Amino acid sequence: MINDFLKKYQEELISEKIQLKEDMDLLETKIKEETKFLTVLENSNESYFVEFTPRDINAKNNQKAAEVREVLDNLNKEMNVKVQQMKFYDGRLMELSNLLSESAKKSFSSQNSITEESIVDSNNDMDKNACNLKDTLSNIKNLVVLDPYRAQLELDNLISSI
Repeated sequence: MINDFLKKYQEELISEKIQLKEDMDLLETKIKEETKFLTVLENSNESYFVEFTPRDINAKNNQKAAEVREVLDNLNKEMNVKVQQMKFYDGRLMELSNLLSESAKKSFSSQNSITEESIVDSNNDMDKNACNLKDTLSNIKNLVVLDPYRAQLELDNLISSI
């Protein structure tokens, strides 16, 4: 019962981890795109004739580059949060797999101990039955000489009981 709960919880964590991984992949793609866009904006400001111009030619590009840097900072912060969440899921899944393996070991050993107990019990029963059989055969041996017909009946009963 507890194992079922742990397995279900493990499955839920795995599905959440898969969703988180997909989110991280999407976020990583956004970060790459924004980085490339920022590079393009910064390269467009580095034209060769900038030194000869007394004014800022690409004010819009500089403003957009500042906005992109801010977006990149936010995306990187979001990625850091998701990385921490991933570490949390990995830790929980590791704990769950350890608990499940320990539980399986305990279950296996308890089944083995039950089996061992039943083997010991059956061995004891067999010993008792062997003693009973020995006693019965001993009685029949004594009867063979005195009352062969009764010995025959006792042997028939013994054979039918086996």
